[in-house]
Amino acid sequence: MQTNATHNTQTEQPLDQIIRQQMHAISALNDSHLKQVLNYSKGFLDKVFPLSAGSHQDVKSYVVYYQHLLAFFADGSNSGLANPTQFVALCGSKEKPQSILLCNAGRHIELVISKQGEHGSHDSAGIEDVLLELSSSGQPQRWFSMIRGQLQQDASTSCQSRACYRAKDGGDYHLA
Repeated sequence: MQTNATHNTQTEQPLDQIIRQQMHAISALNDSHLKQVLNYSKGFLDKVFPLSAGSHQDVKSYVVYYQHLLAFFADGSNSGLANPTQFVALCGSKEKPQSILLCNAGRHIELVISKQGEHGSHDSAGIEDVLLELSSSGQPQRWFSMIRGQLQQDASTSCQSRACYRAKDGGDYHLA
């Protein structure tokens, strides 16, 4: 009987090790996939909401200075949007926005920022999600999460569900 217990312990040990290795491998794949998705999303931002100088890929933080969105880089330099009118609203404080609302051709994009979030903790700028407005005016709001790759039914991680947008001039901002 003791031989059986010893034998089971010996076979379980390598299984535990195999499981830990598999968990590590899956975690590394997930991290790699998240990095690819974030890079793709930032490439999209560079195309649709380009900065005057630099790339969204290199941004370390976003802040709102007066009525302008500024992107700060690791070397301390900063840049605004090439088209400053694309920044329309934010949630949270100007120094540490929870989200930034951009608009191009009547469609909104929301950058959800959370440096402690599930995804934002892996991103230098803390981008938790990039949400694309799918609905046109007069229809119910529909958003697509570029990071999660799915339609957002419950926008609990973003401001659109709480109607908390503050326009860059300080007033309320309502999605049309």
